[in-house]
Amino acid sequence: MRLLLFILTACIICLSCKKDNVKAGETVEIYLLKNNQTITGKCQIDPAVATLQDTAIVKNQDILEYYKANNQFALSDNSMQKMRALADRTPLAVVVDKQVVYYAILKPSYSSSSCTSSITVDYVGTGNRITMNLGYAGADLDIDDQRNNPKLLATLKNQGKLR
Repeated sequence: MRLLLFILTACIICLSCKKDNVKAGETVEIYLLKNNQTITGKCQIDPAVATLQDTAIVKNQDILEYYKANNQFALSDNSMQKMRALADRTPLAVVVDKQVVYYAILKPSYSSSSCTSSITVDYVGTGNRITMNLGYAGADLDIDDQRNNPKLLATLKNQGKLR
């Protein structure tokens, strides 16, 4: 009887456990925004106003790798040149299948202004990498950190780009 009760309890526990089966998307891209506005008093994109440009500034094939531990994208030469040509505080969106995963603001390390309320983008030395940081010159505690969003990671893993 005890054995039956033990087996029944073990089965219930095993069946009640959920796995995060996140479906991978097809593409990961980075877009500029055609319309955007910051939230009053913060360096943060208002998602209610933001709309994506028609085409991505960094296309799926131009994302070569993503380093999960340090939140870095390795980009093609062409895409890296485009990123370096952008002005400080340029708003961007990281998307999977044209659905925004998170918004970010370009804040190169030479910038003298701060942006503590958003994920920020910085160039990494002379290589073809960009780093997605929590804030620039510090970070607020209320940033919704989606840099390693499960769908984003599943899509990159499915493409063999996740490191």
